[in-house]
Amino acid sequence: MITGYNTDIEHDGRIFHIQTEDKGRSNPIIESLIYVGGEILASRRTPYADLLESGLDEKLISEKMEAQHHRMIMDIRQGKYDPGGVKPFGAGIISDRSFEEVVLDYLETELQSDRLQVEVDSPREFVEGDPAVLALQARGELSSLPVGDVQVVVEFITTADKPRVLAEGKTDAAGGLRIPLAIPALEEGNAAVVVRAVVSGETVELKWLVRKTADRR
Repeated sequence: MITGYNTDIEHDGRIFHIQTEDKGRSNPIIESLIYVGGEILASRRTPYADLLESGLDEKLISEKMEAQHHRMIMDIRQGKYDPGGVKPFGAGIISDRSFEEVVLDYLETELQSDRLQVEVDSPREFVEGDPAVLALQARGELSSLPVGDVQVVVEFITTADKPRVLAEGKTDAAGGLRIPLAIPALEEGNAAVVVRAVVSGETVELKWLVRKTADRR
C-alpha cells in the first residue's frame, strides 16, 4: 500500500478536503474522496488490477494516484461541485473588450491563484537507520512554473516518541531542493517521514511510511 495524499483547499467560501489513497493489493483501487464539513461530497475510484499482472510498479501507481488527486482538485476549482455547476467561459462578463483581452485577463487571474505542487524525485522509500537525500521540485499546479523560496520542513513521526525535525531548507529559483537526511533507527512501533512545504500561507504535506530494516530481508 502506497501512502496517499491529503489536501485542503478553499473555493467559493467552502473548505474542501481531498483524500486519495491506494487500497492495496488485496483491493487494487485508487480511491479519491472529497469532503465538505465532514461529509463525503464526491468520490472517484480507479481499479488497477491489470497492473498487477505484469508486476507491481509502485512508481506508476504513485503517479496515477497523484494525477487523480490533482484532477479532483481541478474539478473543485473549475466549479464542478458548485451549487450551479461549472459556469461557461465568459459567464457574467459584459464588456466591449475584444475576446483576446478577455482571455488574457482570465489567464492572468488563473495564474495569480496558481496552487503549489510539490514533486519528490527521490528517494523512492525511507528505511530506518539509512541515510537518504531528499530531492524535490516545487511548481505551480496550473502553470508548471518553478516556485522558489518555498520553506520545506522534514519531520520524523513515530508511535513510540515525539516528532522530530530531520531537516529544513528552501527551494532555489528553479524550484529545486536537495536535503541530506539521517533516518533514525526504530526500536519499536512504526514511523513516517512527513515533508511539509509552505509558501504564501499555502501548505502542501506529503507522507511516507518508514520501512523497517526487517522488511528488506
